[in-house]
Amino acid sequence: MTKYSVVISPPDTVIEAVRQLKQQLRQAIGWYHSVNALAHITFCEFHAGTDTLARQEAYIARFAAGQSPVTLRFDHTGIFASGAFYLAPDEASGQLLGRMMKDFQLGMRLPAYKPPATPHLSISRRLGATQLPVAGTVIGEVDISFYCEDIVLRRFNETRRQYDIYRRFPFGKV
Repeated sequence: MTKYSVVISPPDTVIEAVRQLKQQLRQAIGWYHSVNALAHITFCEFHAGTDTLARQEAYIARFAAGQSPVTLRFDHTGIFASGAFYLAPDEASGQLLGRMMKDFQLGMRLPAYKPPATPHLSISRRLGATQLPVAGTVIGEVDISFYCEDIVLRRFNETRRQYDIYRRFPFGKV
């Protein structure tokens, strides 16, 4: 069984902008969880063999075909109780992503998986109480927008311990 994740993957310019923010934080606090992860918005994670993967890919393709491209904007930061520090969407983008994620989850039917409650672009995970205020200071104000026109299936790379893009599913196409 291989581990997969379904995400929205921003364009390279946004991935690079988020990478730079992560590196600024790394310079301030040292290594932290997610420092090397590429920017993404997680819809779900799952394990699959060949048969299961084919069914999941078919579902993802159908889901993507029913979506329209959209501009997403992230204009502030947030903190989860787990110590995660993230970029948060503006109200309109948050509502749109929330609906999209909920609709996706209803059809995907993954057992024992709890999807993220809040759409976000992670900067870090598991920061301590003294590191979180530093993250807020280092990252400061944000205003990142991008045009989202697909959903991405990623496969976990055991060697790198990171996900690689496996397949893209364009919105509005069968």
